[in-house]
Amino acid sequence: MRDVLESYFGLYEQARGYVLDDQGRLRQHMAIFIDGCQIQDREHLSDPVPANAVVDMVQALSGG
Repeated sequence: MRDVLESYFGLYEQARGYVLDDQGRLRQHMAIFIDGCQIQDREHLSDPVPANAVVDMVQALSGG
């Protein structure tokens, strides 16, 4: 997953600070899905991304 994000940030560097914290971990308010399944490793972003997978990166919502 980290490689996919680095490729994305290569095109959209301004998104890095919104998606990752200063330690390079996924921010609490963000969620990433690979083919509809939420990633497990929010700290190291080591989840594998198969070729041709669909990656969705969304702002996590809370409230009631």
